[in-house]
Amino acid sequence: MVRLTAVLLLALTAGCASMPPPLSPDAVPPLSVNWTLQGRIGVQAGEQSLSGQIHWQHGAETDEVLLTSPLGQGVARIVRDADGVALEVPNQPTRRAPDAESLTREALGYTLPVAGLAWWMQARPDPDSPFEATRNAAGRLAQLKQNGWVIDYLQYAADGRPRKLAVAREGLQIRLVADSWQAE
Repeated sequence: MVRLTAVLLLALTAGCASMPPPLSPDAVPPLSVNWTLQGRIGVQAGEQSLSGQIHWQHGAETDEVLLTSPLGQGVARIVRDADGVALEVPNQPTRRAPDAESLTREALGYTLPVAGLAWWMQARPDPDSPFEATRNAAGRLAQLKQNGWVIDYLQYAADGRPRKLAVAREGLQIRLVADSWQAE
């Protein structure tokens, strides 16, 4: 009887050890509709690469993304409002499109997933698209696959929000580091 009890306890313990840990309340930060992010961004598209700083104000109906060079000069500004999306680049006419993805594809030759990033920066998939997710031992997203993009969560901040992301798709790689993230 003692032997049977020991075997059962061992089997139960082994079974528990192989189960993934439950998702802790700290694993997913609260969803924020309005937020501001400041950080660094690097984009590599084939032979082209750029790096700089990003200042992003996000709201339910609006976005303003300012990209600056490492020295702080304005490189581009993307504004989303009820009329669509505008891309402003110094010494060039403002371009407009219905969404940021088609606008960046037209203007840059590659698509930046602005709408997806608004969700991914909050450690969440876009609720309107199917996805595959892999979680780490702490229950946080380690990798997300959505709309052809692969999002690797490289580091989290103490508040549970993603600090470093690597986003890739078809020869395009984006690295985003959130130095400051403020929910409003």
